[in-house]
Amino acid sequence: MFSSVLCSFFSEQKLLPASKLLVKASEYGYLGVQVFFVISGFIIPLSMYRNKYDIQNFGNLFKRRLVRIELPYVASIALLVLLKLIEHFVYRNKPLDLDWTTVLLNIGYLNVFWGKEFINHAYWTLFVELQFYLYIGLFFGLITNKNFWIRHVAYLLLFGLNYWWVGSLFFHSHILIFMVGIFAFQYVIRIIELPEMLIGSAFVLILNYYWLSQILHLDTAIPITLATIFAIGFIFFIKKQISVLDFLGKISFSLYLIHVPVTVALLPILEPYIHRPSLILVYRIGVLISTIGIAYIYYRIIEKPAMSLSRKV
Repeated sequence: MFSSVLCSFFSEQKLLPASKLLVKASEYGYLGVQVFFVISGFIIPLSMYRNKYDIQNFGNLFKRRLVRIELPYVASIALLVLLKLIEHFVYRNKPLDLDWTTVLLNIGYLNVFWGKEFINHAYWTLFVELQFYLYIGLFFGLITNKNFWIRHVAYLLLFGLNYWWVGSLFFHSHILIFMVGIFAFQYVIRIIELPEMLIGSAFVLILNYYWLSQILHLDTAIPITLATIFAIGFIFFIKKQISVLDFLGKISFSLYLIHVPVTVALLPILEPYIHRPSLILVYRIGVLISTIGIAYIYYRIIEKPAMSLSRKV
């Protein structure tokens, strides 16, 4: 998710020419979401398997998820509203950019069904993840079944949903990306062998490429395919712990939740008065570092207690 955060900071072309590589790289920050979906497809069922999950535990699984994810999510909505109120009173000539109905509907993702926007564009991925939890909780017995035909009938049902019902906010539109992670999970627990994992992953990657490029006519098909392959490589080949990456991984959810409202609040403080692109870049790096620091505080006081509480549910 950190790449998505970088995308928010450095994707504007007004930054200095010497930073073209940074600007260009940040334009692909959205691919962090695809990597996140692949890793979720691997990590979530693996955790359930190790905890001996059964369909009878579905209620507890969902309640733990609500506590672990939704409490920090709702807290981030409150933070966003607070920062907008502060911004309104500090810059009195700036109107309060809040639709209170939309704010309330964002709690529980009800805005999707009322045709309202997410007040933070990063929230849409959490809605997709919620649907994945529901799917994996209900279909866990099928995807861990050693019978080839039972597993593949479940896959076909999901692929059919993807074909007939298009909508980027719904899990089935991303099932092909999640499936790569699920194949990796099945291989790790020895439900399938390496050839089936490779063939299955290649098949869904080709299908996803065709879906994105030929059906939806998007120019992101190749980057998304490469990002998916990278995610699988990361799962299987990155074994050594790197302290900086471990730290960013630990706070990544908090950083993802709060980076938009925090940066929107911090960037206008000085940036409008800076006219040299090089200084704008320096200022944005400073805001990025500050945002990481605030995300760490958010992790300690909001996310970590939510994690502890979820274990008690």
